[in-house]
Amino acid sequence: MILSMAPILIVFLNVCFLVCGQIVWKIALNRTPLTGIDNLATVLMQPYILVGCLLYGIATLIWFYALSRFDLSRVYPLQSIAYVLGALFGWLVLKESFTSSQWLGLLFLVGGAFLLAR
Repeated sequence: MILSMAPILIVFLNVCFLVCGQIVWKIALNRTPLTGIDNLATVLMQPYILVGCLLYGIATLIWFYALSRFDLSRVYPLQSIAYVLGALFGWLVLKESFTSSQWLGLLFLVGGAFLLAR
């Protein structure tokens, strides 16, 4: 049972790092929006942008591990959970609006990801 859960847990860890990276990027860009090439360097050097890059780097290393251990056809569908967590964090943390059709879409994503990963 635990071994069959390993791909799910590893990809979930990967997804958590990806989503956290996106959240800190969004916070940084809310504070200093990218308005064009003229402020690109300022935006890229914000601490939250750099932290987001670090989180993405860690997620990539975890993904490399997952790819080296498990079938791509099994773990890749689980990546769609990032959409779900990203949307939920946008709603919970960033206070973004959410419609009933978005909730339904998230439900389908979760169900489909787990069906594909079995």
